[in-house]
Amino acid sequence: MSDAIWLVAGGQNLDLIATARQPFHLSDSTPGNVVERAGGVAFNIARNLALLTRPVYFLSVRGEDSVGLALDAIGRESNLELDHVLVRSDLSTSRYIAINDETGDMIAAINDMRAIESLAPRDVENWCTLASTLFREVDSRPMHPCAAVIDANLPENVIVHLANEWEIPIFADAVSQAKVDRLKPVFHRLAGMKLNRIEAEHLTGHRIASFEAAVKAIHQLLANGIERICLSLGAEGALFADGRQTVATQYDCVVEKEVDGRIVKTTSIINTTGAGDAMCAVFAWATISGHTLDDAARLSQAAASLALESPGAVNEAITIEALEQRAASSKLTIQVL
Repeated sequence: MSDAIWLVAGGQNLDLIATARQPFHLSDSTPGNVVERAGGVAFNIARNLALLTRPVYFLSVRGEDSVGLALDAIGRESNLELDHVLVRSDLSTSRYIAINDETGDMIAAINDMRAIESLAPRDVENWCTLASTLFREVDSRPMHPCAAVIDANLPENVIVHLANEWEIPIFADAVSQAKVDRLKPVFHRLAGMKLNRIEAEHLTGHRIASFEAAVKAIHQLLANGIERICLSLGAEGALFADGRQTVATQYDCVVEKEVDGRIVKTTSIINTTGAGDAMCAVFAWATISGHTLDDAARLSQAAASLALESPGAVNEAITIEALEQRAASSKLTIQVL
């Protein structure tokens, strides 16, 4: 287990996930399964990191309500340090609703993130104090680094304030096309950023309809001063780059199983919610742990593939050993460009 100390700041919410049991049709009622679970990009990232390293300090805001208390309990069960989570009596804990088609792929989602959107720089001064204290503690112990992950659910002025105050490596998750612009002012401070195709298209202004276009986009983003980038391309895998090297990864989710006495091909994917968060967490962890870009790419793709096989947003079977085993699988391919 790594000895790094992590700060993870951003969203936490209750997820309501509805998955169709038959072909989905808009403007109609579709039979399906509905589940509630803990979620939020930063919360998922923090829980993934806590499977690999401790301590992980989670920094967010929640309401003084039953949902907030439930998330607090889940966070503590996940071994997160929660003493710096802000509790608001005037706001409800954030909620997120997603609708998946019969394959488990998301069709639409709505989030109510008013609690975290209410934050101002003055509200997070204790987060800055915490980071300064931890940084002073690890400064005399170079083998125990301190790093942070933020998500773009945070308001832009809070993101800028934290980036200015935290003297530690910062990684970021773009979250969504609607929120990724909040990270632009701190691109030069990022040790790494994870984003998907839609978010990259928004930032670069170019459609990513081919592998070549994706490579061009990731290098365009690196020119903004970001040290490492992880670009998720969904079923097509992911791209990783650091200005010196570019790596493409993909995992084959097709599996064979016996049905009625015959072998049929199916997929190991159970749901796609949380795969990107696992990829981001391991991307950051592997970078701080000193892994080369290609090794970090393998481990990050492995994390995403394991997350896809879990009904929850976080696959608690993710360990360093599980990541290394999956990263060495012949089903995971890597290409150094």
